[in-house]
Amino acid sequence: MRAALILALLVLATSVAPAAPHDDLDVARAAYRKSDYAQALPLFNALIYPPPPKLASQDDQVDVYVALGVCRYETGDTAGAKREFEQALTLDPNSRIDPLIVTDPGVIQVFNETKGEIKKRQDEEADRKRKADLAKLRASLIGFEQHNFALNFVPFGIGQFQNGDKAKGFFFATTEGLALGSSLAIWGYLVNKYGIRSTHVPLDDGPNVRFMQQIEIGSGLLFLGLWAYGAIDAYRHFKPQVRREIDEDLLPPELRDPDAVKKKKKAKTTPKKSSLLEHLSPIVTPNGAGIGLSWEN
Repeated sequence: MRAALILALLVLATSVAPAAPHDDLDVARAAYRKSDYAQALPLFNALIYPPPPKLASQDDQVDVYVALGVCRYETGDTAGAKREFEQALTLDPNSRIDPLIVTDPGVIQVFNETKGEIKKRQDEEADRKRKADLAKLRASLIGFEQHNFALNFVPFGIGQFQNGDKAKGFFFATTEGLALGSSLAIWGYLVNKYGIRSTHVPLDDGPNVRFMQQIEIGSGLLFLGLWAYGAIDAYRHFKPQVRREIDEDLLPPELRDPDAVKKKKKAKTTPKKSSLLEHLSPIVTPNGAGIGLSWEN
């Protein structure tokens, strides 16, 4: 009699024991595959809410979040669907909706929108962190570039280039180069034809030689004047040292500004437009001297 009573109690306890989580998951999945979202929704919901989830496997948790999101969307709760999709994508960024089970383009679009929003937030957060780290790095580095005082008195705009004034540097380099080049070219021509002292100049060539010598001397004086003016200008704007900007290419990849790097590379690859002064050159002829213009395609 006592044995029969114990057996009856065991049978009763077995019949009322709760189903295992995987059994509930199988039932929920069966309803989900039949598109019976109203029945599947509470079953999936009970497996993960209230936290913590009753499923130990992360893969199962991801599948349930995705399926629960689909169920919420199909039952009219789009906002709830996005919350479930976000939970799934947080656990596994590569999670997706099985197109063989779910064919509604609307729910797939909501899933992809949620994925895009998460990616955007992550990119913005990474960008904020990168900028904050870069600001700390810039604040911690004290980089100075020392300037050489003697370079102020070097011709051809060297002092201006050192001071960072490239426009003036190109101006002095071009004009001084033209002036000095013209003077030396005429001097070389006269020396080659009439000797270093020009003592054997034919009478008929006298006027032309004098004219060329005047241009030679004038060009030389112009060069000296430009040199002096350039030295004074470089001296006036001279700074013994300047703060050096950090080169983005030298920073760690995670701290670089992609836009700044792209602009820098584009600036390096873009051909520089030629100025008119770059194509001017002195010309010496038997009857005089002048400046010519050359151009290449």
